[in-house]
Amino acid sequence: MATVVMGTMRERKDRPGTHEAVYWVNGRRRRISARSREELVQELNRRIEDAKKEPDGPSLWDPSVTLAAYTKSCLDSMSQDVESKTLENYRQLMEAHVLPFKITNDHTLGQIKVRDIKVRHIKALVISKRKDEYAKNTVRLMRSALSSILTEAVDDEIIPLNPALLLSTRKKRKADRQNKAEFEDSIQPMDSQQLGAFVETAQPEKEFGVFFITLGKTGLRPSEAIALTPSDVDFGTGVLRVSKAYISGRVRPYTKTGRSRNVDLSKDLAGILHAHIAKLREAAFKKGQPMPEQLFPNRAGNYIDWNNAVDAFHRICKKAKITRFRPYDLRHTFASLLLQSGAPITYVSAQLGHEKPTTTLRFYARWLPSDSRRYVDALDRSTPETEEEEEK
Repeated sequence: MATVVMGTMRERKDRPGTHEAVYWVNGRRRRISARSREELVQELNRRIEDAKKEPDGPSLWDPSVTLAAYTKSCLDSMSQDVESKTLENYRQLMEAHVLPFKITNDHTLGQIKVRDIKVRHIKALVISKRKDEYAKNTVRLMRSALSSILTEAVDDEIIPLNPALLLSTRKKRKADRQNKAEFEDSIQPMDSQQLGAFVETAQPEKEFGVFFITLGKTGLRPSEAIALTPSDVDFGTGVLRVSKAYISGRVRPYTKTGRSRNVDLSKDLAGILHAHIAKLREAAFKKGQPMPEQLFPNRAGNYIDWNNAVDAFHRICKKAKITRFRPYDLRHTFASLLLQSGAPITYVSAQLGHEKPTTTLRFYARWLPSDSRRYVDALDRSTPETEEEEEK
């Protein structure tokens, strides 16, 4: 029987009305939430009883836990938060490639303690797989699967840092520079007329229309928009509270830069979201169900599937008679149109969630307005004659 330890229960300050509980199964942290304390207690009791029926495993607090033992327990517990396809890919990559990899003649990577895994072990894995002529993307997925497991180990306070994230080679840095250059060259924002046509065409789209309109009028990253809840919309102050992102099949309590921010709502978007939330509430009432947790749920009431969203985006573009755009171009559209209108780059940077305005400048400098005004003429405003007049 698994070891279950109860943690804390609280109401989240960032999401009023949402109650959350934390508990551990074999030392593995689990978290659940509900819309009331009573509902939370009932669900927590049910999950604890189910957890007690799980097979006993090594305690993840045990400093001697091996990578193989930790991976098994970790993947089992991740099944509630990660999509089944992603989880199965992790399992196959770890069992077929990562765990059996020999770091010495006598030991495999799976046999060593999690706390003893070093950057050199992961580098050796990558080099070996490349020598075995595995595709670059396949090797990247192997490293990504291992990195996900080690990130969980950081969360469980088994290791202080994820060594997979510390691995950096000259080739990787060169690839990063190349990717950035390609990204800058690939920015394709819509103009104001194209955005207007897109918004008008998207409004009747039941499942994804408001989602894409929000992307175009706020500049949110898609992962941030998917993670939004109705309580993140503050109509009183006219802002969206952005503090989390939907990544790898689950909501992470942080954005790409790790910072929360408030994004301003235009009057049109505020009206669209107000009507959207009213429809969600009405649909839930008719079904006798609580409001969905997501601001943009799919038809089944879960988080939207990105592949379906991309199909819907291209469908909307085709109806609007605009082509060659991608969903992420809505973020570029937001930034470029604001800059063209004369918005300060510091404001645009804050809205986009960039760490520094220089990031915004690097990507969007070409959309800064330019004119022929002679700013140097301001230096001539104080002439000797003017100074004499001031003395008089």
